Amino acid sequence: MAEAAVRILIVEDVENMCRLLKDLLSSIDGIAVSGFARNGWEARREILRNRPDLVLLDEVLPGESSIDLLNEFNSQGLLVILLTGMKDANHQVHKKALGRIYKPSLDNLVEDKKRVGEAIFSLIRHRHS
Repeated sequence: MAEAAVRILIVEDVENMCRLLKDLLSSIDGIAVSGFARNGWEARREILRNRPDLVLLDEVLPGESSIDLLNEFNSQGLLVILLTGMKDANHQVHKKALGRIYKPSLDNLVEDKKRVGEAIFSLIRHRHS
């Protein structure tokens, strides 16, 4: 029997990036996008509605601190991976996050699909080991 897909909530305020992430993640075996949110309020609603296995949380959101959201989601037992578009994001990954993934680009979709998929599964495996 095949394992159930990892259900992921995407929390990203830029619509084009959200669409790109949805398309990319939906094309990876073992991953299912459970919903989208542009901010903390929408994320909370989607979590109550669909209870994802994992939240991909943009590090820079308007109106609310992603670290506050990370702490809140973590206290609910949710796994969180931070998303960043900053190529020089050398600041430390918050200890409550599984890790950080760089956002994909239209220039490298094939490579990004492999990179993002491997990172998600690796971070989840590391968490459970």
